[in-house]
Parts: sequence; structure tokens; C-alpha cells
Amino acid sequence: MFDLSPYFKLISSRGRLLALMNFVFFASVFAVAIASELLLPPRLYSGWQARFPEIIIGNNFLIVLLGIFLSNLVLSAFVVVTLPGFVFFPISIAMLLFRGFLWGVFLAFQPTWLLLAAIPTVVLEGEGYALAAVAGTVVGVSWLKSKWIFNDENITRVEAFQKGLKECLVIYLLVGTILLVAAIIETVTLEMVIR
Repeated sequence: MFDLSPYFKLISSRGRLLALMNFVFFASVFAVAIASELLLPPRLYSGWQARFPEIIIGNNFLIVLLGIFLSNLVLSAFVVVTLPGFVFFPISIAMLLFRGFLWGVFLAFQPTWLLLAAIPTVVLEGEGYALAAVAGTVVGVSWLKSKWIFNDENITRVEAFQKGLKECLVIYLLVGTILLVAAIIETVTLEMVIR
């Protein structure tokens, strides 16, 4: 049987950081959605139109699912949120805030029924992005403040960076799992909306 205890131990050791990342993402989504509703003029709806990925790759369930999953995992989570944190850890937080801003603007202009249908996807993808930001922050801090991130006075920057990368890989197993479930839900939702 698959042992989940290392994942729970890792998440509990980074619980405060994960809580901060969740707050950053979901608070920015909520604040931007409310601000957009209050400050921007309402859009008129003439019906819902298919957007990416349905127009580009058609209605093949598996292709849409893989497209959404790989786009969210590789581009949105790793390239946009995690990788910049490797260089300078606050950039992961800033990019997570930016992702929340984008989601907030997008959700503000959707009809209520579509907003309600998108909530499971938003929650799961948000959690995936929050974990991705934790991974980027841990690796970024590991080579800047190695003793602080791992609470070890004898650890060198190289050892801390290697340990941070290993932790990043473990976190990314969770990120991948969460984003896969989110992609399945999003694809099913799109199938229901399009049909």
C-alpha cells in the first residue's frame, strides 16, 4: 500500500507557509473579483461561447484533459509560480498573487451558473498553485538563508539547496496529483457546459 506519511509530515512542517500561500491566492481572487464587480462596468451576455481549449483541440475528452493538466502543471505551476522562486523566493509569492488576480478578474465576469460550476476547479487549482509557491519559496530560501529554512546550524548552502530540491520534488508529486484531479473536474465541467 502507498505510504502517505512522508507527505503529511512534509506538509505539516511547512503548514504556516502553506497557510500563507493559500491566504495570498484565495484572498487575491476574492478581493479582485469583488473590486472588479464594483469598479468595472457590467458586461452584457449574449450566451456562453466556447474558449480555449475546446476551440483549439476540439471535443476529444482525453486531449482536452491532457492539455489542461499539462498547461496547469508545467506552465502555470512550475514555470510561472515555482521556477522564479528558485532565483529569488519572494517572486513565487508575487506570481501566486498574480495568478489570483487573473482568476479574480476571470471569475468576476462570469454568469453565476458558470461561477458555481468553476468553484471546485478554482479550489483545487488554487491549492496546487499554493503548494507550487511553497516549493519555489523553500528552494529559493534554501540557498539564501539555509540555516533558517531547515533549522540546522551545520548545514551548508549546497546541502540546503539539495535538500530544498528534494523537498520540491515531493511537493510536486502532490501538486501533480491535485492538478490532475482539477483537470478531470474541469474537463467534465466543460463537457457538461458545451453539450
